[in-house]
Amino acid sequence: MLQLQIYWSSSSTHKDKANFEDVTRFDPSRFEGAGPTPFTYVPFGGGPRMCLGKEFSRMEILVFLHNIITNFKWDLLIPDEKIEYDPMATPIKGLPIRLYPHHYD
Repeated sequence: MLQLQIYWSSSSTHKDKANFEDVTRFDPSRFEGAGPTPFTYVPFGGGPRMCLGKEFSRMEILVFLHNIITNFKWDLLIPDEKIEYDPMATPIKGLPIRLYPHHYD
């Protein structure tokens, strides 16, 4: 009898060129309107067992980003930092930034 094990990685689905054009480019506009085709971007799973914290985490990141963007300027400390994929996209050095309050000159 043949046994087969399948490993599915959401990051592989997220990087599938059949689902997204230019998969390595940061492009928030791909989520505008109806957004991507169902189950092509699944950071919280899908279907009846989708993560209960999905909407809370979305609101939390929106509030965080709003506060960072409206209150600070920033510089990347390593502008050409490499990204590794194992299986998630991760900046090798952690993407360090320097924050400056908007009133700082």
